[in-house]
Amino acid sequence: MDYYHFTAEDFAADDYFKEWVCSPTADSDAFWRDFLRECPERYYQLEEARRLILGLSQLAPAPQVAQSVPLIWARIEDSLQGHSTPRKYIQWRWYTGVLSIAAVLAVLAGAGWLWWSRSSLPAHSEAVNVASVEWIEAVNEADKTMLLQLSDGSIVKLEKNSRLKYPAEFGESKREVHLEGGAFFEVQKNPKRPFLVFANGLVTRVLGTSFHVKAYQKDPNVTVAVRSGRVSVYADHRDTQQDPEAKGVVLTPNQQAVFHRMKATISKIVVESPVLLLPPAEIARFVFEEAPATEVFAALEKSYGIEVVFDEEVLKDCTLTINLTDENLFQKLEVICKVLDARYKLIDGQVIIYSRGC
Repeated sequence: MDYYHFTAEDFAADDYFKEWVCSPTADSDAFWRDFLRECPERYYQLEEARRLILGLSQLAPAPQVAQSVPLIWARIEDSLQGHSTPRKYIQWRWYTGVLSIAAVLAVLAGAGWLWWSRSSLPAHSEAVNVASVEWIEAVNEADKTMLLQLSDGSIVKLEKNSRLKYPAEFGESKREVHLEGGAFFEVQKNPKRPFLVFANGLVTRVLGTSFHVKAYQKDPNVTVAVRSGRVSVYADHRDTQQDPEAKGVVLTPNQQAVFHRMKATISKIVVESPVLLLPPAEIARFVFEEAPATEVFAALEKSYGIEVVFDEEVLKDCTLTINLTDENLFQKLEVICKVLDARYKLIDGQVIIYSRGC
């Protein structure tokens, strides 16, 4: 039986799953522990199915499950008694998290785990009615990345020694998660529901983009690096609610914000290893022959998404014959500046060119 693709309805109607929930045995408990060890992101579907079987109506299921409750119970009542021994489930992909869930309480120590709770989160400026929200906590203590999928379809790659707390279902007005450690986010675009990451005093606000957050408790700084899209970051203070971007910084691809926790200040820099942003078919070969310097810098801007600031009047007579296809951004800048007898600095997420002309 390939349980990986089961919905909550499918689990609730499955004989082997029902027997495990109502009368767990050593074999069935071991089977479902192994399943969730390999597929921790299926916890949400199993928990919804478990609630339906146990009749815990006070814990409302997700809307799409709630609509199917009559059908679910009809299938449960009509199903045959007993169970057939299931075939080994398909290990669709590897995961390093470890999860165990028993009939009423989930408890298992291991490399990584998920915890479903009603506990409140630490107070912050944008938290509203968190006590009534059901939260899942993912903890990764393994050496490999833990892959998580949130209720809106967003993907989180949780790094070693990190934890993420997120609601089972996001609210109608916003999507909010809390991070300790490091994680890469690929957020589904939804202009009506901004995605907020709270991490050690810094708030990262996006509508739909990909970015990395590093917020380990032991580190003095929190960093946010943008891969794609537009990201707003600001300190988690009450006076930033009305216009967060006015109080923080806005990041674009290949830019990074550094939040100094002690000083509560934010600086914007270029990421350590800028990547090309264009599709492979559109990437220029960076081969120039007697090309104006302004054209070369424009190609860099387009390819890496980082603004290059220079004095066009000073460089108007400068040309370049050069092949920069294999170099990274900083190597390209070094070569260009050497040819032009110029220099560059990285200031506020921009490349500033200093030159005396040609």
